Amino acid sequence: MTDGPFQRGDVVWHPAPFKSQPAERPFLILSGPPHPFHGTEYAVVGLTRTERPSAIALDQTTWELGDPGEESYVSPWYLFTLKHDNIIRPKGSLTLDTTNEVAGAVASMIGVET
Repeated sequence: MTDGPFQRGDVVWHPAPFKSQPAERPFLILSGPPHPFHGTEYAVVGLTRTERPSAIALDQTTWELGDPGEESYVSPWYLFTLKHDNIIRPKGSLTLDTTNEVAGAVASMIGVET
């Protein structure tokens, strides 16, 4: 991985929105080159260590690159856009299958019928 542009499936650290104390959180990048501001801005979903209904569990098999660390989950309802310049550092990348699974869950939650 490089300093950017980041690619679909990459997981990056970014300042956590809505926190009163400075904190970082990992985000999965779902957008790619078709996104109109690719390389400057990314569509992302948040990762967490808290298991919740509808969250997608991540384990060793879901990571293509990087150390997943502790057990984590993707929250498909926790959708944002992040600016490239605010990304702190890369964490790794998820497999294409896992990234597509997350994208499908996001699409379903916002009303796209497949």
